[in-house]
Amino acid sequence: MAGTKRKAHHKSRLGCKNCKARKVKCDENKPSCSNCVRRQVECDFSPMGTPQPPPVSPGGLNMTDLELLHHYTTATYRTLVESPTVREFYRKTVVQVGLSCDYIMRAILAVSSLHLAHHRPQGRDHYQAVAIAHHQAASQAAMPLISDATPENAQMLFLFSVLTTYYSLGWPRKPGDVLPRANSGFPDWVYLVRGTKGFIDLAGVPSEGPLAPLFAHSISRFMLREGPEAADSSAHPALAHLAEAFAQRPLEPGLRQIYGTALQELKKSFGQAQACAPQYEMTDAFTWLFLIAEDLLPLLRTPTQEAVAIFAFFCVLLKKLEGHWWMQDWGRHLIAHAYGLLDEEGRLLVRWAVEETGWVPPSAMERF
Repeated sequence: MAGTKRKAHHKSRLGCKNCKARKVKCDENKPSCSNCVRRQVECDFSPMGTPQPPPVSPGGLNMTDLELLHHYTTATYRTLVESPTVREFYRKTVVQVGLSCDYIMRAILAVSSLHLAHHRPQGRDHYQAVAIAHHQAASQAAMPLISDATPENAQMLFLFSVLTTYYSLGWPRKPGDVLPRANSGFPDWVYLVRGTKGFIDLAGVPSEGPLAPLFAHSISRFMLREGPEAADSSAHPALAHLAEAFAQRPLEPGLRQIYGTALQELKKSFGQAQACAPQYEMTDAFTWLFLIAEDLLPLLRTPTQEAVAIFAFFCVLLKKLEGHWWMQDWGRHLIAHAYGLLDEEGRLLVRWAVEETGWVPPSAMERF
C-alpha cells in the first residue's frame, strides 16, 4: 500500500562470520563480538566491518598490573618449570595467549602477585589482595565456560586450570594459617586435576598451536616414567609392603583394582623421581594424580583408609618439589593430615613415607 512505512530490519548485516555460520544474532562489537568472546573463538569480521582498537581507559595506566606483568616475564616464569623450552612457553606464549584472553591474563597476574607476596613480606597483604582480585575476576569469566566447555575453548580452560593450580599451591602460608579445603580436608587443588583431565579429553592432545610445546614436554616426561631407568627406587619395598597388606584385606574387586593400579603407577613415579633427580618437576608428580584422578581421588573424599595411605606416599613426591616457592611445606602439611585420618595399622604402613617427608608425628601424650 502506497505510503506505508517499511518495518525496520534489526537483523545484523555486518555480523562476524562465526555468528552467520551459527545463524545467531551478532552484536558486532569490535574487535570481538560477545558471542565469540563467550565461546573463546577467533572473531573473523568480514571486510565490510572494520575492527576498531579498544578504547584507552580514561584512568590511565594501571601501574600495579604492569609491575605484575613485568615481574612475571622476568622472574616468575623461571620458577614454574625446569625445562628451558617450557620456560620460554610460560614467558612468551602464555603471555601472548593472555593478551587475547582476559581470564588467562588475570590468572598470570594472580600467580605473579603471589610470587611477589612470597618474596616481599612487607607487602604481603597488598600483593595477596591483588592476587585474590585478579583470580576472582578470572574465575567469574571462566566458570560459565567450564560448565559448557567446547573443543574450541577447552585448551584455554586447560591452561587456566594449570595456572590456577600454581595459584592454589602458592597461596602465602604461615604456621596456623587456615587454608581453603575440600570437604575431605584435602585442599581443592588435589581434585582440580580431574577437571584438567576433562579438558584434555575434550580438546585432544594438540600437535600444533600455542599449547603444543607444553604437551610435547609432558609426553616426553611421561615416556621416561615408562622406561627401564624408572623400574626401581628406594620406595619400592615400602610400596610392596603396602600392597601385601591390602592383599590380606577383604576388599571389593573394583576397589582392589583401583588400589592396585594406583600403587603400580606410584612405583613408576618414584622410579622417575629417582632417575631424573634433581631435575624433578611438577609435571612428573602430577602425572600420577592425572592417571588416577577418576578412580582414586573420589575415594579421598570419603575417605577410605587405603586411599589415604596411598596418598601419604604421594606426599613424598611433593616433598621433592619443596625447593619451589609454590610448593613449600605442602608435603609435610598433607602427610600430617593423612596421618590424622589413618588408624593405628595405617600409620604403621605409611611410616616410611612419614620419615621421608621429615614430618614428626605427635607423641601419644601430645594427642591427649
